[in-house]
Amino acid sequence: MKSLRDRLTLNVLITSILFFVFMIAFNIYFFNRFGENFVKARLEHDMEALLTALEVNPETGDLTLDDRAVNPIFKQPYSGHYFRIDAGVQTFLSRSLWDYQMQPHHHELGTLDVHHIPGPQGQSLLLLEGSYRIEGKDVLISVTEDYSPISDNLTMLGLLITSLGAGIIIVLSFMQRWMVVRGLSPLTEARQELSNLEKGKAPLLKEEVPEEIKPLVQEINQLLVLADNRIKRSATAIGNLAHSLKTPLSLLEQMLSSADNSLDESRRKDMKKALEDIRFYLDSELRKARIIGTPTRGQKISVFQYVSPLVETLKKVYFTRGLKFDIHLQHYAVFTGDSHDLMELVGNLMDNACKWAEKTVRLHIRQPEDDVLVIEVSDDGPGGTPEVFSMLEKRGIRRDESGDGHGLGLSIVREIVDLYGAEIEFSRSPDLGGLRVRIIFS
Repeated sequence: MKSLRDRLTLNVLITSILFFVFMIAFNIYFFNRFGENFVKARLEHDMEALLTALEVNPETGDLTLDDRAVNPIFKQPYSGHYFRIDAGVQTFLSRSLWDYQMQPHHHELGTLDVHHIPGPQGQSLLLLEGSYRIEGKDVLISVTEDYSPISDNLTMLGLLITSLGAGIIIVLSFMQRWMVVRGLSPLTEARQELSNLEKGKAPLLKEEVPEEIKPLVQEINQLLVLADNRIKRSATAIGNLAHSLKTPLSLLEQMLSSADNSLDESRRKDMKKALEDIRFYLDSELRKARIIGTPTRGQKISVFQYVSPLVETLKKVYFTRGLKFDIHLQHYAVFTGDSHDLMELVGNLMDNACKWAEKTVRLHIRQPEDDVLVIEVSDDGPGGTPEVFSMLEKRGIRRDESGDGHGLGLSIVREIVDLYGAEIEFSRSPDLGGLRVRIIFS
């Protein structure tokens, strides 16, 4: 489907063209009729003068033309003004015709008729003919005038009107385009607000919009509120269910650990493993419920404020290993979301890096653009092959499952990344040689 802006512009352009074509055609027709009527009025005056100049010879009964009463313009060769009078066998021609033969058009007595005929020297003549009866004789008077000057002027006028109309259409098209763009600017602003809404920069759309799109904005806001409420209720229900299962789960774990348990060692290990898996999935769902149910839209978290204390804590935890921490945090970098998620994300990445590192752990957090946050954690540990990195990028794979005391590790990181719609990359650190994890929030 074409854009609304293009459709409106095209409709107005077509309407304008049709209007101006009609106007130009009407003006050309009107001015042409005006010119013909103007010349016709002068020809009628010339015809009346010729009728007055006609006299009857009392001796012969023939008609004569008083040359003194004839307009001098009819005596100039090819002046553009000509006449011919036919009275039976008698014919009177104006001197202006010179040797040009102008043929009459016969028609009924007492009528006037107008024609366009070719004239001498390429002239275009407007011919007026009238039939009369004088002293019992039928007389046909043909009077012409060169219509070329008027026709040329009308052509120039038509070209001028056409050019003016084309210019007006172009100007109107640009003006209409500008007005359409300006009129649709609230929709552009609404689209930008939707983008800000997606990125967490605003909780709802602004309702200070034109009345035509205000109902649409209000409906979107109502849907957002309804969706938020449903998500919160679902998250609360999941959280309540998980918490309600934790108590009997803890009781079962205590019963398995008690000394008077009658189960053999193999079955006890199997049940303990099953309970650990149940606890793992419960903790995972609780974490998802907390992330989904947290109202993070528009909430900006200072990375430096929350991550710096976390790094200091890790330095104390791994003090005995003598690790070197290469930390670079941009002071103005912000995270759009919950502070607990940020700390859990960075904490698990750093904990995993400290566990595998030989001497160096690196944490770089930067914000290259307003809506982009890059978290990069790397170490100088054994790293891995491309196949291992491919496995790590698959959901549910945990690199730190081979060690003890490191919790859910990269699995937690994967869940947080997925729930925030971020990107995660696993690769070998170019300079340290170990695993490098890069997360991009955008």
